[in-house]
Amino acid sequence: MDTTIPDKVLVWAFDGKPGTLKSQNNYSTANNGNGYNMHCQTNNQFLTYQKQDVGINLGYSKSAGDHKIHLTLPDSKDREILSGESVAFGIGGGDAFLRYAHRTIGINLEWSKNPVFEWRIYARTGEKGKPLPIGQSLAVMNDKVEPSADFLVYLDRPVGGDVGWTTSPDWKGKITGWLTTEAFKKLVEVLAK
Repeated sequence: MDTTIPDKVLVWAFDGKPGTLKSQNNYSTANNGNGYNMHCQTNNQFLTYQKQDVGINLGYSKSAGDHKIHLTLPDSKDREILSGESVAFGIGGGDAFLRYAHRTIGINLEWSKNPVFEWRIYARTGEKGKPLPIGQSLAVMNDKVEPSADFLVYLDRPVGGDVGWTTSPDWKGKITGWLTTEAFKKLVEVLAK
């Protein structure tokens, strides 16, 4: 039974090409990429590769000009992606594909050179098997999140990129008590160098 997707996870919009969301097996990094941009409606910026001091190298750009997001299907065909289908989610070239992995700081993701088919994209209705219109609010889910599948969302983090899961701990609240400790001060000094 399909259910309506909550507004709090319908925070992404793919754009940069007309029509519906399509898979792409021949992504190119030339001219800021030939993929999509991925607009985060929570912070009104675009998810992209961005060097971080700690955590995975993800962040945001104010420019819609980078088209680094590309999606691949298990059947290796360049075709329309249907809601609920398993896809690999890439950003840029090289080790471009995101996969779930445990990490001490930041979202539990790591980079993979090869496509990892553990992501699903949904429109508001949650109905499976429907084309996904460009520019529409969509939810992006990862099947491998532990203890159960979860949605990728904007999460204001002090370090490690501003992405998370709906079940991510509120790290700002957790570190508030550490701010006066000597260990936390030393960590901040190391990160600032």
